[in-house]
Amino acid sequence: MTAKPRQKSELAKPDPAKPAPPKPATTKPGPNQPTGVMAFFDDLLGSKAPIQIPGKVRYLMAKFGHWLVMGMMILVLPGQLISLGMRAAMLPFASMAGTDSSLKLAFALAMLLFLIVILIMALPGLQGRKMVGWQLLVLANGINMIHGLLTGAIVGPVLGAMIGLYVLFQLRRYYM
Repeated sequence: MTAKPRQKSELAKPDPAKPAPPKPATTKPGPNQPTGVMAFFDDLLGSKAPIQIPGKVRYLMAKFGHWLVMGMMILVLPGQLISLGMRAAMLPFASMAGTDSSLKLAFALAMLLFLIVILIMALPGLQGRKMVGWQLLVLANGINMIHGLLTGAIVGPVLGAMIGLYVLFQLRRYYM
């Protein structure tokens, strides 16, 4: 008796006695997993930061974050609007003086208005603890730093941005 040659369909069937090989781990991040620069900052300022904000404080900051942002906007907005008006009034004189600061001043005014709009847009997302609200706050933090650098300050905007990013990345896990 000769052995009958196996057909292709018989060769492809897995042997039920052998366990299936484990599937390789996927390296694709989930929908809210940070990638690139955000992953770097998440490691540096979030999960692996040497000083962590206590859990209850983080929870309360995330729960009432929209109220904190709204309160800060109410406190800061009058001063920003006065500054905006004074800068707008100075804009024609800066251009008549022949300085190149008029372009920088106009750009800073536009950034300030954009910052206010971004913060207002972030409020509904923060109230629902959605990732969009958190991302808009990170964007507002960066815009605020650039605005401060354009107005001539260096240490304040950079230090403020680092503290703001630290707090935001500490709270990141509470936003879905």
